[in-house]
Amino acid sequence: MRTMLAIIIGIVGGFIVGIALSSLIGIIGMTVFGVPLGIKFLPYYMAMICAVLVPIVDSRRKNG
Repeated sequence: MRTMLAIIIGIVGGFIVGIALSSLIGIIGMTVFGVPLGIKFLPYYMAMICAVLVPIVDSRRKNG
């Protein structure tokens, strides 16, 4: 149950971080180059990465 909760938190948190990071990259691109930059589907990639990393970090924290 704890692992499933960690996966869900990772998905939601990763998606939110991906949106924020995508916006930050776009703002920096507009400021520096005058063209909005970005990575296509970045929030989805971040959600997948965090869905894997959060349970791993949680299990290490619980055991150590």
